[in-house]
Amino acid sequence: MRKRLRKKLRRVEFTELVFGVRYTLVAGLPATAADDFLDRFLLQAVEANNLRCGGGGQGVAWDFVVTLAGRGSPSEAQRLSLATWLGAQPEVLSYTLGEFFDGWHGPEEAPFSAPAIQVRA
Repeated sequence: MRKRLRKKLRRVEFTELVFGVRYTLVAGLPATAADDFLDRFLLQAVEANNLRCGGGGQGVAWDFVVTLAGRGSPSEAQRLSLATWLGAQPEVLSYTLGEFFDGWHGPEEAPFSAPAIQVRA
């Protein structure tokens, strides 16, 4: 496959990796506290590490796919920084960070089938 086509299809050296994040907050947390936590997560953990995420949830359980802001793939250091931040939050009951997978062509299996980092489960 020629380089131009590999770039257009985001293959080989143009592959952009992403990873999944799943967290659960402690039960009984007021809705305003859960909203405040989500805002802090997005500002302090995601955007502070030059990352972006998409996904959602309801109440205490949330799932996201995390990408690098711009082109490229997040680094292992950025993923570990996100895990460290989640681990330091008292509102978090459990969290899981999945393995890296191809963000354009999807994971071969579910993003959380083999968690890379699982804490407080």
